[in-house]
Amino acid sequence: MTEDRQASSLEIRPLRSAAEQYDVAILGGGLAGLTLAIQLKQQRPDTDVAVLEKREGPAPLAAFKVGESTVPTGAHYFAEGVGMEEHLKNDQLIKNGLRFFLSTEDNRDISKRVEFGGDRYPPHDNYQIDRGLFENELASKARSLGVDVLQGCRVQEVNLGGDLHEVSFTQMDADVSTKARWVVDAAGRASLLKRKLGLAKDVGHTINSAWFRLAGWVDIEDWGRHNEEWMGKMAEPGTRQFSTNHLMGEGYWVWLIPLSTGPISIGVCADPRYHPFEEISELDSMMDWLRRHEPQLAESVEPRLGDVEDFLRVQDFAYGAERVYSPDRWSLVGEAGAFADPFYSPGSDFIGIGNLFTGDLISRDLDGEDISERLEYYNDFYFRTFDMVLRRYEDLYAAFGNIWVANHKLFWDAYFNHTGYVFLTVRNKMADLEFMKSVDEDVRRLYSLSNRMQELFKQWHELEQKDEENPVVSGPGIRTLLSGLAGLVKPLDDEGLREEIRQQVGIGEAWAVTIFAKASEALAERPDLDRAINPYAVSLRPERWEEDGLYDEPGLTADEALEKALAAGPPPGMGPPGAGGPPPGAAVGGPPGAAGGPPGS
Repeated sequence: MTEDRQASSLEIRPLRSAAEQYDVAILGGGLAGLTLAIQLKQQRPDTDVAVLEKREGPAPLAAFKVGESTVPTGAHYFAEGVGMEEHLKNDQLIKNGLRFFLSTEDNRDISKRVEFGGDRYPPHDNYQIDRGLFENELASKARSLGVDVLQGCRVQEVNLGGDLHEVSFTQMDADVSTKARWVVDAAGRASLLKRKLGLAKDVGHTINSAWFRLAGWVDIEDWGRHNEEWMGKMAEPGTRQFSTNHLMGEGYWVWLIPLSTGPISIGVCADPRYHPFEEISELDSMMDWLRRHEPQLAESVEPRLGDVEDFLRVQDFAYGAERVYSPDRWSLVGEAGAFADPFYSPGSDFIGIGNLFTGDLISRDLDGEDISERLEYYNDFYFRTFDMVLRRYEDLYAAFGNIWVANHKLFWDAYFNHTGYVFLTVRNKMADLEFMKSVDEDVRRLYSLSNRMQELFKQWHELEQKDEENPVVSGPGIRTLLSGLAGLVKPLDDEGLREEIRQQVGIGEAWAVTIFAKASEALAERPDLDRAINPYAVSLRPERWEEDGLYDEPGLTADEALEKALAAGPPPGMGPPGAGGPPPGAAVGGPPGAAGGPPGS
């Protein structure tokens, strides 16, 4: 820990009084609110910004908040969008991607489980984030840029006005108010503005979660160290533990996320139709549940129950909103807006997207620009993206226990987790309205393909459940995933970016037909795969093929689709993702950079 980091992490400043008026009042000083404040000051230094945070003093390390795991969109936004790359590389953990273990037999030998994950670090850095440590650094940076970070504030009322809005709050038992042209709700699940304006929207995804922090880490390779072949699958032994690890089964998944400050976050997400909430809602009942479903994890935790630092639970965690950006100059960011599911770690993605859109709208409005068209486009894009992400999970937890279908789904989703909005954010195009419009139709096609395939996976799970020992889609799955990873980092100008997205659509179409051809083997009535198949109409409902236009042009035959999918991949000379092993500075068996190892290492 550097002296600078130590000072900024532990500093408790005297409470400041609010000014009479700001350009922007941000309600909430967590991850979304602080990063937005920094972004606003960086892109328009004259902007007066206040952050109203109810906490007094610094955030505790390993604070019990979700959001520790980032994927390319959120990682890029935190590192480059708000300039925290040095802190992330030195004081947090560089993660070895997402890793998934599908259920096999009784889950008592991890080396026998189907494993989905890279054998080395991916080319685009992602991070495991200790939220308390990160938010303290963000608060320090925000103050250094001139943001009024006002602690001990409890918002009582927001009165939306004409030219100015008024925010009333208490600060250390004193009644205070301030005015602002823009009000941004970053208060998380409290959703202050959404509740006030009646904007809450239910979604068809009911999943419960509970989690705890355990002092010290759990190295999942300890569970399979007896199997030399399994250990040898990694380019560097010891690096599996730096992934966001997912243990999957019918109706559930479990996460394991190590934190640079010492603990490991362990949590369960479960569909109550298969695993009632009371089975995971208390630590004792969760341990009983783990003994039944994930015995190796239970055996690792049980002797260390005295090291459990906290326990948190949330019931029915997914929700939506009617609107997140308003012409009346308010915005909802982070979890104050909508939340889907943490399975692919999209929470930080939506913080990044929401903040980029919000910051662009605010800065342009303060400069006197008419933002009405831009605002409606951003609002529509946000919800199109949220809907696409949500559909990856809705009614699909059951398929997590179906090795045959889940493996195909993981490959498909992994590709789409590196294309579309992810690609646009990493390439700094999300707030370039003209560019966004130029690729909008292709992005819509990508979303349509993803939504169609999620329905196919549900149908496939209903039709076919096979206990395959290693059902890897080794050809098109790996090739398409490599092409998606490469697209995030290869040098491209604007026209090259447009062409890359067009290619993403073409690859997605080919792969959709390829997976459909494989899935249709489960049908009594088979499609004619020698005819061109419309990838936007694939399903395992033969009675709908004619109505949906399965054979409508344009399309690809199964052979054409397979050939096109196999032709995908990284450009010549780029090699596989993350070639060369862990990032510079990473110690095998320990975290990268200066973060320090797990306790006792």
